[in-house]
This record gives sequence, structure tokens and C-alpha cells, in this order.
Amino acid sequence: MNVLPDGLSALAEHAWVTFVILLSILWGFFIMRGLLYRLFGDILTEFDTLSLSAAGWVLPVLFLSLFTFGLSLFFNAMIGGLFAAVVILISSFIFIRRRLDIPPSILFAFLLFLSIIFRFAFLKDLFLPSYFDSAEHYRLINAMTKSYQLGFLADELNSGFYHLGFHYLAAGISYFLHVDIAEFMLVFGQISLALLPFPLFFIIKRETDSLSAAFFTCLLAGFGYHMPAHLMNWGKYPALLSLVCISFVFSLAYMVYRDNSLRERKSIWILLSFAILASVLVHSRTIVLYGLMTIAAITTLGWKHLRIPYRLFGFGALLLLFMIELYTIDNNPVLKTLLDGYLKNDSRILILILLLTVISIVHYTEPTLFLLAWLALCMLCLFIPVTFPMLGVQTLLDRPFVQMFSYIPLSMLGGLGFAGLIRMTKRFFPDSHLIQRFVVFFAFGFILLNAALHYNFYPSNCCRLVSRDDLAVFTWMENTLPPDANILIASTGLYVTPFETSQTPTGVDAGIWITPLLSRRIALAEQGILFDQVQVHMDLCGRSIGYIYIGGLPQSFNPLLLDSRPEWYLRSFALPSAKIYQVTGCG
Repeated sequence: MNVLPDGLSALAEHAWVTFVILLSILWGFFIMRGLLYRLFGDILTEFDTLSLSAAGWVLPVLFLSLFTFGLSLFFNAMIGGLFAAVVILISSFIFIRRRLDIPPSILFAFLLFLSIIFRFAFLKDLFLPSYFDSAEHYRLINAMTKSYQLGFLADELNSGFYHLGFHYLAAGISYFLHVDIAEFMLVFGQISLALLPFPLFFIIKRETDSLSAAFFTCLLAGFGYHMPAHLMNWGKYPALLSLVCISFVFSLAYMVYRDNSLRERKSIWILLSFAILASVLVHSRTIVLYGLMTIAAITTLGWKHLRIPYRLFGFGALLLLFMIELYTIDNNPVLKTLLDGYLKNDSRILILILLLTVISIVHYTEPTLFLLAWLALCMLCLFIPVTFPMLGVQTLLDRPFVQMFSYIPLSMLGGLGFAGLIRMTKRFFPDSHLIQRFVVFFAFGFILLNAALHYNFYPSNCCRLVSRDDLAVFTWMENTLPPDANILIASTGLYVTPFETSQTPTGVDAGIWITPLLSRRIALAEQGILFDQVQVHMDLCGRSIGYIYIGGLPQSFNPLLLDSRPEWYLRSFALPSAKIYQVTGCG
């Protein structure tokens, strides 16, 4: 594993797209930084504003994308582009004027650049974003860019679309700055991951007044767990962007909850309202998360006013709830992946977090209770069924969402516990600076060593659907197959909640990219379909299936079954890891 050279190589390969995306994010970053200084003045330090702006950049970029898209449809793309350019120039003149505090800014820029290099190792030899979700996001972004050109919503959007915020943002940048959509998704994901740990700095620094604990929290969030980086294996780009919004909303809510000097100021509430709106546009399920956050905050506030025996009982009840939830999740085949993801990939870090949580209960009892309650409520939502039109029975939060979110409270529990550990060390060894420094270096060293030995910076084989052979077959299909070709691809069923009555069919190989990239129709079939059976061949003919695509992954179709019936299936183009057959003999 050569993470550093692979990261630098991928960064050079995607240099232009990286520059475009960073430029867009930096504009939003400095607009939010200037806005925060105007609203709060010297209440926030430079570290505070840098941390908050690392998440708050989404608001100006997203809302500008929304307004630009609306104007482009109402008038045309030229008017929309001119509007965006004017807004960028005026807002830059108004907000990007305050001088940077050099030491914190240099440290922030250095850590971000280093994190980007490590994250870009993921892109080494990755041709298209991973998993089947990525193909759907590509299709929606592509449809929106067509809408810019047409001046009205493209037909592909009439069937409905979801997670509007990410797609608006991606389409605006891709269209006006002439960026390939697939490459945008790849690069945007890794830059977002590089930025994601920094917003957690703000809350831990304000709560503990410890720079070491705040940086330790960021390190945990960045390289301690398989999440959120594993989201890119699932192609969950809106979910990743929603984590940025969650961090910003959480930070603003913390300011309201903790800082008495801000409670009478309407500005924080207005900003918080816009942040929640942006977050819900990016991912609708975040509204449930904020409701649970409010319940956890009210519960913590009420708990604080109880007598000590009742406080102990409350803590015990919370721990019992955790044990019941974990046991139930572990024994549910649909939800078990949530625990397995952490236990198999992050077991060493979880042991450390467990020890630090015990310390944080002693030194930072109230915020620890809040974080534990918030996490427990999120897991509880996995078992609360709700029915939606068109979607059927779902749960308030699904398993992937809870799995991706859990790293936030876990990292913050680690940061609080680490701050408590530093306080304990100073108390028991007040005159020994060597021991105090050893504790800090040991904790940071443990996370870094674990990341070096066990952290996966590269795509998972389970979700990397597209190879060079697939791209070659795509080129052949684009040049050879008729536009109305109907192509069969392999699929499997997917459950993400324990209440679903039927599995959602999802593509399992590169065939899922045929429609978004080549504009050819696809049909799905179970991966274990028996092509050598007469009834199966008759069914394919009846469905007007003209071609069958087979990727190189084990879960794709079995090509031996097609080769055994040359009178029914003609091998049209074949490479070791990708093949396409023509269905013949339909008469």
C-alpha cells in the first residue's frame, strides 16, 4: 500500500476538477467565515470560525445553485450564469475582506491538504464511482444539466427524484464550469471527506477548552472509523454532504444551548433555520435526526435537575436501552451489518472509546449523557415503522444512515474522554510534564498507528463495479448497439430496514451504468437466472430483451450457461472481465 504516492498521483490526474471544486468550496467557506464574524464578532476565535466554515460553506454554495437553477429554467442558462457571477462578485466584496489569522489558517490549510492527499488514494485507478447508487446520482445530475440546456425540466426528472440539494449543487458546478459529472462525483466525495472532521473541533474546544482534545476528536473522526469514508463505497454522495450539514447544524444548536450571550440574538436562529433547510434539501432524513437531537437535549436538561439517585437511575436506564438495542440489532439479519461494520473494522478504536467514555462520564457528565441519548434514540428509530406512499413500509432512520452517523457521537465521546484524561493526568502528576505529554502523544500515536496498519484508504472490492474491460465494452456498445436496444443486467435484492416486505432489486455489476452513460434501456434479472432453460429463453424473447451484459464480478451472470446454448445466445463482444451476448432464436 503506497497511500501517499497514490494520493499524489490521483491528485495530479484530477488536478483541474480538484481546483474547480476547491474554488467553489472556498468561496462558500470565506462567505460563511465573513458572515460569522459579522454576526458574532470577537465571540468566536479564528479556530472557531475555521471549524464552523468547514461545514457552513454548503449554505452559500447550495442556495446559489438553487437560485441559479430556477432562473435558468425561468429565463435561460445565460441569465442564470450571469446571476451567479454577480452574486459571487458582490458577496466576495462584502464578506471576503477580514484579514486571516495566519498561524491557525496555515495549520488548517496544511492539515486539509495532507488529508486530501491521503483521501485521493481512493481514486487511484477508479474509473467510475462505486456501487449502484452512484449511477442513479449520475443520472439525476446529468438530467439537471440537460435542464440547463433545454430551459425546462428534462424528461428524466418527471419520474421523480430525491435528495435535491446535492444534485442541484453538482449540476450547477458541472454545467457552468464544464466538469465531467462522474469525475466531479469522485473528486467531490474525497474533498468532502477531507473537510468533514474539522467541524467537530468547534464543539469539543468550546466544551473542554482543550486544543489537544479538539484535534484528537478530528483525528478520530477522520481516520478512526470505517465511516464516513466507507460511504464512498456505497455511492452515498448526498449522505456524505448531509454529514457536513449535520455538523454545522449541531454546532449552531450547541451555541444556542450553551452560550447565554447568544440566546437573545435572532441572527443565530435565522442562520440555524437556513442550515436546517439546507440539510433537509440535501438529505430528508436529517430532519428526524434534529428532532432526536432536540429530544436528547431536553432529556439531558431535565436529567440535570434531578436528585442524584434519580440521575443514577436515568443513566442505568439509558445503558439498559443500549444493551437491548445492540442485542436486537446483532440478532437481526438486516441490521447486523451496522454492528459488524464497526466491530470488524474498528474494534481497537471502540475499546479505546469505551475507556474514554467512562472517563467522560466522570468529567463531562452532561454532554456525555446527551451524546449517548442521541445515539440511543437514533438506533431506536431503526425499529419504528412508518408508511410512505410509493415507498411502502420504512423506518424513521434506516440502517445505512445510522451506521454513517454513529461516528459523530463516538468521536465526540472520545474527545470528551481524552480531555478528561488530560485533566486526570494533571491532577495526579501536577509536576511531571513528561507524563502529561506522554499521555497526549500515546493517544495520538495509537490512532495514527491504527490508521497506518488497519485503515482502508482504497475502494472495497465489494462495490467497485467498473473495470477497464467494462469501459471497453461500453465503447463497443455505444458504437454498435441500436439506440432502442434493451439489455439485461444482473441484480440482487436489498433490504435496509427490518420491515420491508419485498427486496429492492439493485444492479450488481457495471451494467447499472448502461442507461446513464449510453442512454440504452436496461432490464433487471436475478443473478442466478438459468439461461439454459427453455422457459427462461422464451421469457427473454417475450420481454424483447435483445442483449445480455455480464460483468467480471462474482455476483454477475454465469457466462457458462449462455455459452452452453449457442443457438440462443451469440457472444457479440467479450473481454476477460466483461461480455455482451445477443439473444437469438426468438423466431
